[in-house]
Amino acid sequence: MSRRGRRAIGLLAALGGLLAYWRVRHVNPYRPVLERVELPLPAGATALDGLRIAFVTDTHCGPFTTPADIHRGVALFDRERIDLVLLGGDYVSESNLYAAPMADVLRSLVERAPLGAFAVMGNHDLPLGVDRVRGELERIGVRVLRNEHAIVERNGQRLAIAGIDDTIVGRADADMTFASIPAGVPTLALWHEADFAEHAARLGAFAQLSGHTHGGQVRLPFVGSIWLPPDGRVRDIGLEDVEGMPVYISRGLGVYRPPVRFLAPPEVTLVRLNAGMLHPGIA
Repeated sequence: MSRRGRRAIGLLAALGGLLAYWRVRHVNPYRPVLERVELPLPAGATALDGLRIAFVTDTHCGPFTTPADIHRGVALFDRERIDLVLLGGDYVSESNLYAAPMADVLRSLVERAPLGAFAVMGNHDLPLGVDRVRGELERIGVRVLRNEHAIVERNGQRLAIAGIDDTIVGRADADMTFASIPAGVPTLALWHEADFAEHAARLGAFAQLSGHTHGGQVRLPFVGSIWLPPDGRVRDIGLEDVEGMPVYISRGLGVYRPPVRFLAPPEVTLVRLNAGMLHPGIA
C-alpha cells in the first residue's frame, strides 16, 4: 500500500474515533428511553392490578446532567397514566445547589400521581447535605423514606412502600423498615442499591426497585459492564430474580464520571403491577 493510502486509512480511523467519542460523550447520555416493566402481584392483591408506577432514579443533576436533560426523561411519561411516583436516589452531583432545580423538574410528574410520591436517598445525596436534598423533595410533595414505610390504598387494597436507606454512606436497616408493616400488606421495596435485595426478599417484599449502577454506563458486547460502583457489582441492570423476588435495576436517567454511555442508554421506567402474571417481564 502506498504512503498516501496508509495516511488515508489513518485519517479515516482517527475520524471514526472522534465520531465514536462524540456519540458516547455528547449524544448517548442525553437520549433517554422509556422502559416498560411488568411485575407480578402476590395472591390476594387483585385490587392493585394495573397500578402504574413512574420510577425515576439517578438523575444526578449537576455538571453533566442539566435540568433540561432530566426534563427530557420525565416528559416520556406525558402520555402515560400514572398512579404512583417512586424515586430511587442520587438526585444531585457535586453540589446540593442542584437540589432545587432538580426538584422543580420533577414537580409536574409528582403532581400527576394520585397515590403520591415517595423517595429514598442515594450515596451521592447524603454527603452533599441530606437535609437540603430532602427538603427540596418534600417541597414538591415527595415523602422521603429512610428505613421506614408508607402505605397507599387503591380500590380498598393497601400497598406498602418499604424505603430502605443507602448502604454505602447511609444507615440501611431493612429489618427496621419492615418491622412495622402490617401483616398481610403487599410490600414493594425501594432501595438505591440492589446488591442486598435478598434481605428484602426474606422479609416478605414481592418486588424491589433499585438504581445506583447506571447499567455500568459503558457495556461491551458479550462482556457487559466494564466498571461498576461499590455495592452494585452483584446485580447491575434489568430484571433479576432474587430468592423468588423480582428486582428491577434501572440504568438511571443521569450520568456521572466519566460522563459517557455506550449500550446503556439513560432511562425512566413505567412499572405496571399485574395480578394475573406469574413471571416479571420487560415489554
